Amino acid sequence: MAGCEGRSAAQRSRCDARFICPPGLLCVITIAMTDRKSRQPSVQAAGPVVYGALQHAIGYLIHLAELANMQGFSRAFADTGVTPARFTALELIACNPGIKPTALATAMAVERSNLVTVIRFLAARGWVATGEGSNRREKSLSVTASGQDALADLRARLRAHDAELAARCTPQERAQLARALARVVGVAPATTPASDPPPRARSA
Repeated sequence: MAGCEGRSAAQRSRCDARFICPPGLLCVITIAMTDRKSRQPSVQAAGPVVYGALQHAIGYLIHLAELANMQGFSRAFADTGVTPARFTALELIACNPGIKPTALATAMAVERSNLVTVIRFLAARGWVATGEGSNRREKSLSVTASGQDALADLRARLRAHDAELAARCTPQERAQLARALARVVGVAPATTPASDPPPRARSA
């Protein structure tokens, strides 16, 4: 996430710093720099580090914020065996019943082959079931009743983790940051506050 290497020209065009408005940028800086300081006690003891241009480099700040995000996620989900990829897949399947692996891989921005172990984990837990799709060469995916129950707990953990991650940001900064980052990566921004999606039809 530190830069735009490997991205298309259209994707790179969305990475212009102008899309990060001041409140959102301040929130990224706060998250990134606070975590950076907490992980470098020996450096801080010798005096503050001057980051220069890096303090305003969107890619660098997002990179540091992602490190903080991953550390916090690991703590919040430590006893579940659920990784970011596993949670993302489960959430997307729950919100898009019958989704095909190819579409899921596209939504997650990963290769389909990389989903094999993720889906295998979710199926082994009894959280995801496969069924015949309109295209018999590709199975459809849906979340089971057990998966919906597990997802309720996982979503609560994610909300708590998000709240901790952005604890030093005001509500305005957090909302601005979410909208700006959604625009940078080309995802439709949320129009309502974060909450669990309405229940979808369950499979057995």
